[in-house]
Amino acid sequence: MCELLGLNFKHPVSASFSFRGFRHRSEKNPHGWGIARYDGKACQIFKEAVKAEDSPLAEFIRDYEPFQSQIFIGHVRDASKGAHSLANTHPFVRVFRGREVVLAHNGTLTETPLPGDELRFSPVGETDSEAILCALLTILARDETSLEDYQRLKGILTDFNHKGTMNLLFADGERLFCYKDREGHNGLYLVERSAPFSPVSLADEDWQVDFREEEAPDQRGFVIASHPLTVNENWIDLPRGELFVFREGEMIFGEY
Repeated sequence: MCELLGLNFKHPVSASFSFRGFRHRSEKNPHGWGIARYDGKACQIFKEAVKAEDSPLAEFIRDYEPFQSQIFIGHVRDASKGAHSLANTHPFVRVFRGREVVLAHNGTLTETPLPGDELRFSPVGETDSEAILCALLTILARDETSLEDYQRLKGILTDFNHKGTMNLLFADGERLFCYKDREGHNGLYLVERSAPFSPVSLADEDWQVDFREEEAPDQRGFVIASHPLTVNENWIDLPRGELFVFREGEMIFGEY
């Protein structure tokens, strides 16, 4: 099954530590990897249709501390629909109202979220995941709905979720959105980090980081993953069928 990674913090952070642990999840998700970060309204995406643990580019990103942002979205792919190609590798991106919106999906829809002749945004690849992004933005554009209308957004995602399994992470450069499948497919967990910080150890590698030495005293934020990445933090199993929205290291919509 595919796995997701999301970060949202008050101040820019390096994805190195979380990506180091997340990259190991490609052992069971070998069909591609990708990671997106934001600089304002624009995003930068690195992705390949190869196993992350075999990728020199993924290794470079793991070790490149200047690769920083307030918002990250990562994905490792176990293909259920579509060829093992760059076009089908997450995250996907579209320009929407002057911002680049990025989305990654875990799960499989058995029905298309919106008929192809109704789409205002066209898929490049063959995945149901890219179709979700195109359908979501089409509905928001058609109905003149804002990404800040979180209740309406939750309703749209709930409708999509009835067509199959669906965990989502998406972002617009200002906010990180997280939706958990209504049946709990595969899992989605969250951990909050804030002062006072302490050493943190990875679950998939003998590696520890002491955030006391690296973080600003007012730094705070959240890490979201399909399964916990560390062994000594309080990861929360998110409630099913719920939408969560994060901005500048705070949860601004949702309860757990």
